[in-house]
Amino acid sequence: MNKSETVDCLEKNMNGKKNFKRAWRDEDDKKSNKEQRKLLKQKYVGIVGKPKWAEISTDQSKKVLLDDEDEDLDLLKYSGNLARTKKGVNLAKGLIGIKKLHNLNLSTSSCGKIVKSVEFHPTSSLALIAGISGRASIVQVDGFKNDKLQSIKFQKFAIDCAHFTVDGKQFVAGSRTQRNFYCYDLMEGRSMFVPVHHNIGQTRMDNFCMSPDGKLIASCGKYGEIHLFTAKSKEWITTLKMNGAANSLTFTNDGKRMYSFGENGEIYEWDMNSRTCIKKFMDDGCLQGTSLALSGDNQYLAAGSSSGVVNLYKLPCDVNPKPDKTILNLLTTVSKLSFNKSSDILAMVSNQKNDAIKLLHVPSKTVFSNFPTTSDNVGKVNCIDFSPNGGYLGLSNNKSEALLYRLTHFKNY
Repeated sequence: MNKSETVDCLEKNMNGKKNFKRAWRDEDDKKSNKEQRKLLKQKYVGIVGKPKWAEISTDQSKKVLLDDEDEDLDLLKYSGNLARTKKGVNLAKGLIGIKKLHNLNLSTSSCGKIVKSVEFHPTSSLALIAGISGRASIVQVDGFKNDKLQSIKFQKFAIDCAHFTVDGKQFVAGSRTQRNFYCYDLMEGRSMFVPVHHNIGQTRMDNFCMSPDGKLIASCGKYGEIHLFTAKSKEWITTLKMNGAANSLTFTNDGKRMYSFGENGEIYEWDMNSRTCIKKFMDDGCLQGTSLALSGDNQYLAAGSSSGVVNLYKLPCDVNPKPDKTILNLLTTVSKLSFNKSSDILAMVSNQKNDAIKLLHVPSKTVFSNFPTTSDNVGKVNCIDFSPNGGYLGLSNNKSEALLYRLTHFKNY
């Protein structure tokens, strides 16, 4: 298999399409060098992961972390393209089944003393880790070795925010010290510098998100500006404007609506077809809005403030809505909010205090009492993400760590 055929194979797997058998076979294939075949296999596995039929390793590290009786070993059979989650027993409130695994960045420490971003790949068992050193790493997620597949250095560019594109073929990296940003193509193995003209008024790229429909990149600017770029070409489209600085953005799962939250405590709802604000309201009791998240089923909007309060709103909201639940477990500024993909867990984080993270059981609106414990020692958490089917939880902190946890209720990656 030559290079072009290998890339075609990767693209088909990442797009979820079936590979067909070759109509003919070159006799020279039988004479292929074993080392060359090994390198091609490593490249393939590096992008799309091992196929479902791959055998589970029985090395001692797995036996130490998971008992032989654990049914969640089945999760590790699936490290290639992801299967859909099967509907099973509802998640119970009170205590959550959670296990600490080896760090995601076990095989690399190149992201710096402060790891700012951690994110799971949308279709394969890969994770992106990035930090203030200006280096981003792609690792294969298995919970044990978490092998580094690639490390990319962006010169004089401290990474504050990094996200995969929706199709998973690229990732975008931004910095608070730069209005320009970088894009890395996983299929071609090359990075691209994306210049941003000073006329649009963008001064930094440390707080942005991708629309779930794969069309837009939305970035928080200064003076209430929200800059929109095309996700495909990375070109600037337009700038939206709200009162006060925009501190957080989130999209509905179809990308048709965007919510923004600002320093004045106002939440704006935007129609992304007309690019106009169709509704705005004050977050109840909020002085300064800092973080926003929307559940994957579009039923709940979570808003975090500088006082540590998280308000949970049932959608659609009225003109002057009251929270469905107010969560008071954090005492300092809410820096990150994130729902898992099945919308039954809300992670709430403050990066101003050690171990300031709570997991909310959304159906009952109660916090799980057994995480974190005093022995978890998660430090000051900068970023949090759930794997596509909820099997893993990733955290980045200010101690050079990208922590990895197994959520045992969820049987798929």
